[in-house]
Amino acid sequence: MVMLDATLIAQPDALRTNNNKIEKAGDNLLDQLTEGEDDIESVRKYYEKILEEDSTNYDALTNLGVIYQYAGGRENMEKSLGYFEKAVKFHPQKARAYHNLGILNSIIGNLDEGVNNLNKAAELDSKSPNSIRQLGIIYLQNEKLNEAIESFNRALERNDKDTESYVGKSLAYWLLKDYDNVIAVISEMQLLGLRFSRMELLLADVYFKKKDYEKAIRYAKIDEEENSAQAEGHYLLGQLYKIKNEKDKSEFEFEEVTEIRQQNPKASLGLTINIFFDATLR
Repeated sequence: MVMLDATLIAQPDALRTNNNKIEKAGDNLLDQLTEGEDDIESVRKYYEKILEEDSTNYDALTNLGVIYQYAGGRENMEKSLGYFEKAVKFHPQKARAYHNLGILNSIIGNLDEGVNNLNKAAELDSKSPNSIRQLGIIYLQNEKLNEAIESFNRALERNDKDTESYVGKSLAYWLLKDYDNVIAVISEMQLLGLRFSRMELLLADVYFKKKDYEKAIRYAKIDEEENSAQAEGHYLLGQLYKIKNEKDKSEFEFEEVTEIRQQNPKASLGLTINIFFDATLR
């Protein structure tokens, strides 16, 4: 499985209440979960209080599902699943309910259920690319690369400027070693004025694999200028200069890699999709 560093988390709906403090907490729930805000416990209790009075309340079910999902652990995931399943049961016309359930099912390993949920969400919200894009991300994570490409193409039919779908599609082709199609997808993005994080590094690697070392060096140097503190670009340039028998330049790049890794022993030398893609499921 292709493992992604980004957190996979469902999306809470905004809380509608006259209590300004709780409203603010609800609207910024994901930010607070990420930052570990102390008042998340009060938000949880508030939603649970709502459910005591209205056991089918959609906002409460959704946001409690998000809170318990983020908390992690088997017991919390089971609680999260229960809330999302109730949201679907009581609100079967809510696309977001199926979307959230699909995300959680994918996280806990119920891939088929996750796919069904996200397809249902896409059916209910027939104009948005979100659920189909997230389906593509899930396929990408599980190395179902042709299915990922199909999903990203479906998302792009709904929004032809959906940057994340272009990125996912290019990375699926990259993992398939279909480098010509990686270049084609990125060229299409560029025509639309779109780009993504460290796009030049991906192009450098693609041209490296295609043995077009001049283009690889050109793109790697652009990435190095913008990301000089990252080891991957220096390492790739070092390899390229070594192939070109430019010993001094090669040694310089490898020395830069050594210095970076001394400061950060976990610095990666190889390229993974995590470098290029924010795979947060929303």
